[in-house]
Amino acid sequence: MEKIDLSEICRRYRARVIHMTPLEDCYLLETNRGTKELRIWPRVDVMRWSFAWRERMARQGFRELERFIRTRDAKPYLVTASRGITLTDHLRHIEPVSTDHETVRQCGRIVGMMHAAQRESGLFPAVDFWRQEQLQAVAESRRARELWEAVRAKYKRAEGERRRVAELFPLVLQRLQRSADLLASTRIEPAALSVSHGELHRDNWGMINGKLYLRGFFQPTLSVQQRDVAVFLRDLYLTHEDEDQVDAFLDGYEEAKPLSYGDYTLMLAFLASPLDLWKQMEIYVGDDGQPEGASAAEIEQALVRQQAVDGLLRRVAERAEGARGESAHEPL
Repeated sequence: MEKIDLSEICRRYRARVIHMTPLEDCYLLETNRGTKELRIWPRVDVMRWSFAWRERMARQGFRELERFIRTRDAKPYLVTASRGITLTDHLRHIEPVSTDHETVRQCGRIVGMMHAAQRESGLFPAVDFWRQEQLQAVAESRRARELWEAVRAKYKRAEGERRRVAELFPLVLQRLQRSADLLASTRIEPAALSVSHGELHRDNWGMINGKLYLRGFFQPTLSVQQRDVAVFLRDLYLTHEDEDQVDAFLDGYEEAKPLSYGDYTLMLAFLASPLDLWKQMEIYVGDDGQPEGASAAEIEQALVRQQAVDGLLRRVAERAEGARGESAHEPL
């Protein structure tokens, strides 16, 4: 954690610090106003963007999320030495979220509301993040192909687990290229893109006093919104492998923010990339082509996860075709 002088900051918040505990991503403060979390944002623009979408959601009636406490002069954050500083209430007694279909549908609706609120901000050009994702996908595909070219002759003659790794390379190369192709698809409308957090996980949810609570996102890596959805659906599906949950989440999402064919195309692009499996294989095949790091068992586990994700891909693709059919019948 970055060292800062808390005395002036707490004075601005009219808070007297009784005890301070540095945590991984914040300072936990015991104050005369209760337990608070103080965070230092490395990017002031991201902090301002985060404040804006939280306030928009609150104005829409959704208040079950961490909002920035205002200073004595009514400011929602502080800026000092090119760093942003926010104070939020520390959440206690957070219970895990159930995964029944109605709760998952509510999660989808809330994420749709969050994305709609984030869309109102023009602070970050979403097209730039889309292009970054395209470039990264192309680079990853190229790196995998170059590694395969370097070790192909040796691994095709190998036996046992090395042979098994060799057999997986064509599958990985195909998926990486498919992801890159989908990211560059003409079905995607640049003007319709919006920015959100790079990832959304189950850890971003909790139950507090019987209400579904959206939490976190204090120092996010930004990307296009469809990456958010793809990461969450992958996490959800790998846990339960329940297509009805996927439908429930997306149905709830579309109650707040309809999904176009281009939106589904981007989701499929992120889901198609076998990064988990590819990373394990890359670790296994060292710079000299010799096995190191990852074991064959870890690669097999990653393969099982990828095969499960294939089921999710099929379901999302079916919904994408439905969206495509609906758009085809829209009046010109």
